[in-house]
Amino acid sequence: MTTTRKRPGIAPLRCTLCGREVLRGEEYWACSGHLACRECLPELARRELAPCREICGREARV
Repeated sequence: MTTTRKRPGIAPLRCTLCGREVLRGEEYWACSGHLACRECLPELARRELAPCREICGREARV
């Protein structure tokens, strides 16, 4: 269960992919305007690396 730690005047830091609050002491990743918690890191990596994606057997021919 995730608990919210209220800090006066400071909005909680939230993962932009799942909306979960990132608590003090937890690691998170900030990339291209997204904030990702540990659980969402693989999804963020897939999104960010999508332009580099290749499918074996469908390589671009030069």
